[in-house]
Amino acid sequence: VVLVVPIDGAAPKGRLILPQQQTIRDIIDAHAVCMVTQPEELPQTLNALAKKPKMVITDSQAFGVVNKMVPQDILLTSFSILFAHYKGNLRLAMQGAAALDTLTDGDTILMAEGCTHHRQCDDIGTVKIPRLIRRYTGKDVQFVWTSGTEFPDSLRPYKMVIHCGGCMLGEREMQYRLKCAEDEGIPITNYGIAIAHMNGILSRSTEFLAHI
Repeated sequence: VVLVVPIDGAAPKGRLILPQQQTIRDIIDAHAVCMVTQPEELPQTLNALAKKPKMVITDSQAFGVVNKMVPQDILLTSFSILFAHYKGNLRLAMQGAAALDTLTDGDTILMAEGCTHHRQCDDIGTVKIPRLIRRYTGKDVQFVWTSGTEFPDSLRPYKMVIHCGGCMLGEREMQYRLKCAEDEGIPITNYGIAIAHMNGILSRSTEFLAHI
């Protein structure tokens, strides 16, 4: 299994984020072999392997670039999609991503993060995904951000919710947020699934489900 981990200004210094750590541990527990690389070194990493990897797992923000590098006969997914599957909300998040195609001028999206990390200048939740959504839809979409334990009592003001992977939230809290959205009929998805949808590779990035 090859893991693609971009190290940019938004990456924490001196460590990997929790989903990356847990993925490495799961691979080791399965007695499989793990290689870690950055997007720029992915082509030479794949070429250096005598045997094709079973799967490539990438950070969501590199989905578009990595998709072009990985041959179609190699499974491709992201850390956040794996986490959604692990937490049991992948199907709901996949359905929620379809709301991106219905956005109109003036719609408001809630961007929810479970942690309270210091945001960098090119942060994925406050900069990269909003920029991608505006480019993908061509609409003047508005955004509201929450972080940590902060979460609105009502989601009705929002057209949809895009949540982080929830790695820093307990299962009960994440399930509560999902149920709030479902009860109010507000589509909810996560960062990785939204990015995969907008890059046209959501089907490919969930093909691994047929192999487990």
